[in-house]
Amino acid sequence: MAEQIDIPGYTMVGKIAEGGMASVWKARQDKLDRVVAVKVLLKRADSDQQEFERFIYEARAAASLVHPNIVQVIDAGEGQGFLYYIMEYVPGPTAGTVVDEKGAMPEARVLNIGAEVAEALDYAWRDHRVVHCDIKPDNLLLHRNGRTKIADLGLAQVLGQEAVAIEEGMTLGTPNYFPPEQALVEEGLDCRADMYALAATLYHLGTGQIPFGELAPEEVASQQVHGQMPNPRELNPSLSAGFCCLIERMMAKDPSNRYANWGEVLADIQLVKEGHLVRKPLPAHVPSTVAHTELKSGKDGVIIRGDTTGRGVGRHRVRRRGAPRRGPVRSPGGPVQVERAAAVAARRKPARTPGNIWPLVLALGLVALGLYGWTLIRIQAGL
Repeated sequence: MAEQIDIPGYTMVGKIAEGGMASVWKARQDKLDRVVAVKVLLKRADSDQQEFERFIYEARAAASLVHPNIVQVIDAGEGQGFLYYIMEYVPGPTAGTVVDEKGAMPEARVLNIGAEVAEALDYAWRDHRVVHCDIKPDNLLLHRNGRTKIADLGLAQVLGQEAVAIEEGMTLGTPNYFPPEQALVEEGLDCRADMYALAATLYHLGTGQIPFGELAPEEVASQQVHGQMPNPRELNPSLSAGFCCLIERMMAKDPSNRYANWGEVLADIQLVKEGHLVRKPLPAHVPSTVAHTELKSGKDGVIIRGDTTGRGVGRHRVRRRGAPRRGPVRSPGGPVQVERAAAVAARRKPARTPGNIWPLVLALGLVALGLYGWTLIRIQAGL
């Protein structure tokens, strides 16, 4: 990539990052006197006018996406031997840079990032039918005000991606994060492809390990279709069962076994943040790229399907044959949960209750009446 980039109307300040096919620069927009970011892409030797027109079309579509968690596209164009687009400047590192330098993030922060990205992708899919196709830590910018912003949304299929050979086909994207259907170059990708990639990203942020990071790109793509990664808890024991079940379902091999929409993802992220399990954990027999989460067992043969705290409070339990039934108890601020209230009550001795006291009351009344009559007779006799 050339060290000097000349784009009319913009003054380059310095290079922020560089990859194999693209570089990102910090620049100043001369007319508005504001700081922007410029992504510069080398044109392929066989590129033509039709490819440039497609690039401009995609850039125009990306510019129509306006959301607080999406990097805003401002302009796009063609220079001498390169294409470029102008976007808002986000002061802060990428999630990839943070995890590379500091290791795994705390679960709470990972979930917050996941929720913000899910909200943005929900907007993009619901209102514009846009799929990112390259969600990964390096495309998540962490603003210094704490907000997460997605880069390249709407442009990911034409910007800065290298093709990966999968058997006889070619696919675009980053193999460590893309779903099986993208590896197989299937048509008609929908929001569930981004769900898978987001889960792979959260796996990386929560464990500090790149999915299938030790393999070559073409081998990684094959593993996304046929292979499996360790459960997140094996790499980071501090992660909750709820977090692991969330990732497991989002990375189901078959898109039909993932969440149906982003609203369901956001609802389960909120449950996990509150210390609960997801509403419908993926059954063990359903293939996922993440190893199945073994859930803890409680006393009396009760399997605590939703216990993410180790205290025996869960959302789904299975009663062992012959064990006493548990009555439902609604916990404050949460869903109906199953407790041991019935078993505890059965072990308690019932309090002693008094019998029929009316005969005693009648007898005492007769005694009082007799004393009253005797007192009257004595008084009359004294007079």
